[in-house]
Amino acid sequence: MKQRYFLFQLKTFLNNPKNIGLFILTILVSLYFGLISVPNHQVIERVEQRTIRKEYVDDSVFLKGAQIEVAYAKKPGYNYIPSKGAIDAVNTYPQILRYDKKMLKALKDKNWQTYTKNSSKHYKYIDHLIFNNGNKNFLYPIEYNHNNNYLQDGHYGYQRTYHLYNALLLSNKRDHIVLNKNILEERTALQSIQTSLCGWTVLIILLIICFFSSDVITNDKKYLTVFETIPLSKRTILWLKTGVIEVGVLLDLLTAAVIILACIVPRYGFGSFQMNTVAYMGQINYKSIFLVESLGTYYLQFLVFAALIVFILIRMNILITLVIRNEYLSGIFVSLFAISGKVLYFSSGMGFVYPVLKKLPMTYFTIGDSLNGSLAYMMDTPGWGFNTGIIPLVTLVIIIELLLFLVTKCKRLQLVE
Repeated sequence: MKQRYFLFQLKTFLNNPKNIGLFILTILVSLYFGLISVPNHQVIERVEQRTIRKEYVDDSVFLKGAQIEVAYAKKPGYNYIPSKGAIDAVNTYPQILRYDKKMLKALKDKNWQTYTKNSSKHYKYIDHLIFNNGNKNFLYPIEYNHNNNYLQDGHYGYQRTYHLYNALLLSNKRDHIVLNKNILEERTALQSIQTSLCGWTVLIILLIICFFSSDVITNDKKYLTVFETIPLSKRTILWLKTGVIEVGVLLDLLTAAVIILACIVPRYGFGSFQMNTVAYMGQINYKSIFLVESLGTYYLQFLVFAALIVFILIRMNILITLVIRNEYLSGIFVSLFAISGKVLYFSSGMGFVYPVLKKLPMTYFTIGDSLNGSLAYMMDTPGWGFNTGIIPLVTLVIIIELLLFLVTKCKRLQLVE
């Protein structure tokens, strides 16, 4: 009987016009992401031979002028003080030019290991000059000014690139991952999906899941006489309904994944689960701590978070629908709950001011922000990753299950009214 009921519910779910519309929406969004969003994504730290060559030529010309200016000031009998820019150039540009020369040669020879090694040193050195020494001859890319926090965001961006390149070199040495431009720019399928699965992207997926589960109880009114005679307990019926929605959500996400991979892989490659990535774990002002982990570990943690959050939203929707008997209100409430963290308190420094936010399950609903360290950077305190987030999520699951247990124990409660 359980199998027959499950299959009937699954057929009803898949034939539901609302759910069909959500499947179509998922397909359209996936096509947009794979065909338009990914190819047009602007990478700040691009690998471009022309840009490096221009920097090399410009810096060489500037250094030559600076050396003449400094040498002129050293001539006996001249009371001349060279500019600070000229002095800084004489002291720093030779090292920059050595890195640029090696990078250009590596690109010409297609030696990506050598390029990555010298580029990593290049980012570290320039970041030290800008952030620690206040050298005005160098600037972070203007793209880092999108949050009106140019110096801090630029420092974070350069530090992340430095640590990422070192992590990729480790993958090359230990796991024999062949480096290329797409890997360094994080354009492979696994890397593109990783960088996109955060913020509103994840929340939109969660909202779709809320819509999938909104009428899971009230839809049975169409078959009232049939379900009144089913010899299954209330809890069994609710578990089967939960399973139906999870299967539907899984089919929806698998469809999206296949479409996205079909669009990205031919152009940029698949990537590798053994390839390393980095997650920010510390306070950028004091000590820059980046955790190195494989993409396989990242996606495993992502799937654990996603499974818990999807389960929470489905069971919460069922619970609220049973209590208020209104699919629209329950859908609205659960949807607002899903986006509450992002809307209410996702802003710079909030974690430092209100440490309690670390214990709220909604904080981790954007998933990717927690796992890649963006949340720790925004909250300005360490410890917003997987190990921290798993506790409030599991706690919320237990609370919802206890409430559902109490509600279904009520003899007066009818699943279908």
